[in-house]
Amino acid sequence: MTQTPPLPSAPMERQGALIQDLVGVLLSSLELTEDWAAVGAAFIPHGEEWAGRLVITERDGTTDGGDATFATDSQITLLLDALQQATAEQEQAFVSLQLTASRSPQEPDRIRLDTDLNYDRDPGSFDGLGGIDAAYAHLLAARVGEGRLPTWVRELLGGS
Repeated sequence: MTQTPPLPSAPMERQGALIQDLVGVLLSSLELTEDWAAVGAAFIPHGEEWAGRLVITERDGTTDGGDATFATDSQITLLLDALQQATAEQEQAFVSLQLTASRSPQEPDRIRLDTDLNYDRDPGSFDGLGGIDAAYAHLLAARVGEGRLPTWVRELLGGS
């Protein structure tokens, strides 16, 4: 029986390992065809859960996808929560994440990963799903500490 190696202890290294794990879980959970070219995902808080918007692009340019919520005990939520904690340990917690996993027809076994952790702007919602409000600001402050919140999120604490 193989065991998963422990996560690195340094927050930056842990952040990288968590992003890799997140992408692995995401890609393995989707019903991808052999011809997938890219998977785009955006994640925003949804109360104690996370909401995601997924877009799968095939090599011929056709797309499919949709919005989903991930329960508090799902692997996606656990990894996003751990990633948020790791970023908070460096400086401040991120409030949304966009990632794109892509591969070329010439090298389908090699996956390129682009990520964007958002700290300083309100990510909005997915047509009413998810978002950041005073209740979430309090939840995040309890989780990572008020001093680890982006300034604009910290300002929401006084609004409840």
